[in-house]
Amino acid sequence: FALGWGMELALACDYRIVDFTASFGLPEVNIGLIPGAGGTQRLPRLTSLEFALEMITTGRNVKAKQGMEVGLVDAMPNANETLEECAVRWAKWAALFPN
Repeated sequence: FALGWGMELALACDYRIVDFTASFGLPEVNIGLIPGAGGTQRLPRLTSLEFALEMITTGRNVKAKQGMEVGLVDAMPNANETLEECAVRWAKWAALFPN
């Protein structure tokens, strides 16, 4: 799970590689708190403004598959690979594009 500050930390990363069981959310809004570690700024940049507003205002959690569809997740393991193998594959791909 990447909930609250955990999700905001993930949003600050260059890439988000997750297992298919991952879940993201900003549950602090359910008790009247605003995400305070950059979630309100970073989430709309990665996804759409409409999707980000829905997550920020409702506190709804998102599963990994939907996160992949909206741009919150960069990679998930294929059916025959582990999370670690997926991360290595993604790192090799990312190394092709130096800063």
